[in-house]
Amino acid sequence: MTTRLIALSAALLLVLSAALLGSVASVSAGTAAVRPGSGYAIASNPLDDSNPQYTWGDFRIYVIAGCVPKNLPYPGLVGSVYVGCNDLEYAKDKVVESPFVSCLEMFSDGVLSGLHIVEVNNRTWESFRFSCRELQADGTLGARSEKSKFLFNYEKDGTLFETTVPADRLAMGLHEVYNKLQFRESLLQVGLEHATAADIHENGSKGKDPASIQVSPRVPDAFGLGGLRGSYDWQCPPGMVVTGAAIGHVPDKKEKHTRPVYLLLECRKLFHGE
Repeated sequence: MTTRLIALSAALLLVLSAALLGSVASVSAGTAAVRPGSGYAIASNPLDDSNPQYTWGDFRIYVIAGCVPKNLPYPGLVGSVYVGCNDLEYAKDKVVESPFVSCLEMFSDGVLSGLHIVEVNNRTWESFRFSCRELQADGTLGARSEKSKFLFNYEKDGTLFETTVPADRLAMGLHEVYNKLQFRESLLQVGLEHATAADIHENGSKGKDPASIQVSPRVPDAFGLGGLRGSYDWQCPPGMVVTGAAIGHVPDKKEKHTRPVYLLLECRKLFHGE
């Protein structure tokens, strides 16, 4: 083989190697948010620098559970339809949104596993936060639970209500119940919708909702007045699970308690590696 032929062969090899590496880099860039390994994992794509709670795309989206105030428009795609608030007096009811907290701040594959509400009375809350657990490779939840910081925490004393999902299931939505005295989409009483990881992933790959959906115990105990009238379901898009939240609410003028309006739920894609 001549020196010229050897040089040409080497150059061709370098070009092919560069093309191959470029292809691999391109694939890696598209899936870099998925950690390598077998079992279940949560998409960890970074949030936008501005308004991180409204980041949306193929791997991350948000759901507005409750009603949407007319003076708080939301950018991008959402995983559920908007429902306008019909019980707010906009001249005096000032809706504020809490800081957004993601379970991925606590665990590398963190998922929302519980809600913790301190209620003063019917649809008046003192505080709200949620808890997270680590998603295991087999689709179950790790033993350790960590609570988020308070999304709000006021002075008026109330009663603690808590609801959690079973350790072998993942939260993928919010179930709301309303009575005869309250408008629907008011967060009067809620529970977490949950299903198995396998069901969420397998049906999600077909664009379908899970078939094994159940609801955690509903809180707070809101039916001292008025009977059950109906319910509403706010669910992540198929193949996604709840991994964080913010909450919109109307604080009392004296800053002693607040009234919940909506929950902004973060939904991230559930992956499974062989």
